[in-house]
Amino acid sequence: MCFVYLVVLLGLSCVFGQYSRLDSFKGKLMGSLTDMMGEGGSLKTPGLSDGVGGSSNPELMAAARMSLSGNWGMGVLGYVLYFILVMSFSAFVFSSVFFVSVVSALGDGNTVAAVNLMQLVAQFAELLVSGAFLVGLMAFFLGIAQEGAARLDLLFVGFQRFWTSFAAYFFYSLFIFLWTLLFIVPGIIAAFSYAMVFFIIADDRDCGALKALGRSKEMMAGNKWKFFCLHWRFFGWALLAAFFTGGIGFLWLFPYMQTTFAKFYEDVK
Repeated sequence: MCFVYLVVLLGLSCVFGQYSRLDSFKGKLMGSLTDMMGEGGSLKTPGLSDGVGGSSNPELMAAARMSLSGNWGMGVLGYVLYFILVMSFSAFVFSSVFFVSVVSALGDGNTVAAVNLMQLVAQFAELLVSGAFLVGLMAFFLGIAQEGAARLDLLFVGFQRFWTSFAAYFFYSLFIFLWTLLFIVPGIIAAFSYAMVFFIIADDRDCGALKALGRSKEMMAGNKWKFFCLHWRFFGWALLAAFFTGGIGFLWLFPYMQTTFAKFYEDVK
């Protein structure tokens, strides 16, 4: 059943468009922390001279609002469609688990074994398509950031490069997980190092998964603290959306954030 759903998504995409030792670890960790900190251990102030990019975070946010001008409706629609696709796939997979468990129970089979097996299948199915969904999402908001044009067909770009998207998501998750095992901070640093991976794959059809991970790491050298601060700038908006709009405000906040992140990618690539 998961395979059928996957085939449907692939069809839609066609229709819509074409460290081993501790010393080594410490050295790498300190190098990453140096990227995020200024000289003498002081925090760098995000600004025009910060990192590779030439635009400050407020300028990136202003540029995102300009790109969204006239595209807010499509931005919200793209986000809602992405959310529906992801949630419907998850619902389909886990309803399959429930169905198998019921059938197994009625047939006096080994219900526990059947459910455990289906849960593994469900987790693998989600791992299989998560990269494609993310690449499509980044492609959609890159379209707004680069051209000021919101195209819903871009949400399916990840399925046109399905195996590259899958490999990128697999290694992205694996590397962050492994770094997290060495305490939380290295995992957070790794997440920021590889934050541009899905933008890169969405933007460059010839780029492979591991190459995208390497390019993201190069782009984020000296820019991780700036990107962290960019996220922090949306914290107040998130509180307003959560407590004063009952969550409805996130329909507009999410496109604003993703378009800003796309502008950040354009600035540092």
